[in-house]
Amino acid sequence: MNATRRVIDSATRVLRVISAMMLVAIVVINAANVVARYVLNSPFSWGEEVMLFLMIVAIFLSSPAVTWDGANIRMDILARALPVAVRRVLEALADLVSLGVAALLVYASVPIIQQLLEFDQRSQAAEIPMALPQGVIPLGFALSVIALIARELSGKTAEQAADAQAASE
Repeated sequence: MNATRRVIDSATRVLRVISAMMLVAIVVINAANVVARYVLNSPFSWGEEVMLFLMIVAIFLSSPAVTWDGANIRMDILARALPVAVRRVLEALADLVSLGVAALLVYASVPIIQQLLEFDQRSQAAEIPMALPQGVIPLGFALSVIALIARELSGKTAEQAADAQAASE
């Protein structure tokens, strides 16, 4: 199990780095667009669109790392007051619901991505194939499903991960 955890920790680290690079790219594009607009009087026609797509990709590529770490936003103030056994049952139920919702979203979105590919639909300003930014959504959810299942199978619960994160801060 430790080898599995190390592999998944490494994979989530890579996803975090890629997401961070996309956020840096957004800042660079935005700064360059400000200079192009106010200094050169010639803004990028594609700037806003590309920044939006990069943000979508960054969010959905980082979601498996958040899932693996159990760092999803949750309301657990009442749950933390419950006995550990009850908390574990509630956590397992929440994970099961998350798994179902993520799997449903992957299942429902794949036909949409296929249609975008068939029609070769492209964005208006940057002419980016819409299947690319849209395709990262089911990819992110699919990777989150894998991270959730791996977390459960490896014994790494969200509560343990959250406690470890709180201790490191």
